[in-house]
Amino acid sequence: MNTQEVADKFIRLWREGRNDEAIKEFYPDGILTHDPGFLHSRKLEGENFQMNKPEYMLEYVEEFHETEISNPLVIGEYFCFRLIMNVTLKNAGMSSLNESWVFEVKNGNIIYERFFNCNTKMVLPGLDPVHV
Repeated sequence: MNTQEVADKFIRLWREGRNDEAIKEFYPDGILTHDPGFLHSRKLEGENFQMNKPEYMLEYVEEFHETEISNPLVIGEYFCFRLIMNVTLKNAGMSSLNESWVFEVKNGNIIYERFFNCNTKMVLPGLDPVHV
């Protein structure tokens, strides 16, 4: 699959609520990830990462209210999209997430991901509120 095909299918699966399938299909055993909760990139590897990634968010979310995912923008071997999500977090109430997600594709797999916060207001247990 080329980058456009990966982007289209990845986003379609997420829109259908099948993000666990997207992760299993497109994430190799190791991926370099950079997310707003950390100051540096970190390499996450193996089946444990693939299987637990969807559950990480579910661990904190009581209810999903609204999710909006933009169409992908593809540039060479990269694609990005915007995610807006309104949720009720366990023990924290309503929160909103407004992020841009960027991915690098190689040989039909996502090998790098990075998340950029945009006016995000989300509180996870044990962390200070995130306001960017």
